[in-house]
Amino acid sequence: MKRFLKTTAVAVAAGLIATSAMAADMKKVAISTIVEVPSLLETISGVKDALANRGYVEGETIEIEYQNANGNMPTQQQIAKKFVGGNPDVIIPVTTPTAQAMATATSDIPVVFTAVTDPIKAGLITQYEKPGKNVTGVSDASPIGEQLDFFKQIVPGLKTIGFVYNPGLDNALATLERMEELGAERGITVVTSPAPTTNEVILATKKLIGKVDAIYVPNDTTVKSALEAIIKVGQDVDLPIFTGDSKDVERGTLAAVGLDMYAVGWVTGQIAADVLDGKTVGDIDSVIAYNEVDKFVVAINKLAAERMGVTFTEEVMAQANVVIE
Repeated sequence: MKRFLKTTAVAVAAGLIATSAMAADMKKVAISTIVEVPSLLETISGVKDALANRGYVEGETIEIEYQNANGNMPTQQQIAKKFVGGNPDVIIPVTTPTAQAMATATSDIPVVFTAVTDPIKAGLITQYEKPGKNVTGVSDASPIGEQLDFFKQIVPGLKTIGFVYNPGLDNALATLERMEELGAERGITVVTSPAPTTNEVILATKKLIGKVDAIYVPNDTTVKSALEAIIKVGQDVDLPIFTGDSKDVERGTLAAVGLDMYAVGWVTGQIAADVLDGKTVGDIDSVIAYNEVDKFVVAINKLAAERMGVTFTEEVMAQANVVIE
């Protein structure tokens, strides 16, 4: 009996040592987002699956710490400090404010951002090719030209489009700049209505009534937090509500031409895996997702069309690869 207990104790000790060694060998990945919405959760899933595809499996070869800031920037900054204190092998921030918080918190730990509209305007990188320093990643800039072309097919007389946004977000400003440029090429005037906080979104939306032929909601976390309220305004006054995120069509917007956000995450995960493989983060090109992903998600919502006084033509229906009944 004593020999059995001694043998068992040795085996347990050996197992603990092996487990400790395995834990020590595990790579550490830190992931954070400013807010949880369906499209961003899809992005995170894409990141994790891409890492696993490259051999970095959560709980087996990597340890993943995930934190959500619940829309609070001071909380996001605290998370950034916590991440840096834990010294992970790579930090993957999701959204522009999260990426800015992480990049500010460290100049040494590799940062691979995702779901950032314009990383140059956001001050994360100075160039896409070999950005240098410790930051690279994936832009989820919307295919604005394709969106406007599709919106014009749905609303043939589209001459003015409202733009509700938080002027304090760099990604919203980058989208606005691009929309004004591409809208002008198509004879569409962009009418802005700023909403610095979620509480101001409804008023900002109502200010556009009678001034525009439709409203566009960009990938702006402040505004999208009140998306259902914007949709209600559109339904009340027969005003089409478009969005830059195809997932929002499931929530009741009229239509969108967007990126597959899972695919955006997949591209990001591949870059993060390169970093874990030992590549220097500053030597890895940052990319714009629509140049890497070969198919857009074209979504329409038939019930929303009915409630906003819009009729989809057969041509529009034929282009949609996601139809919400």
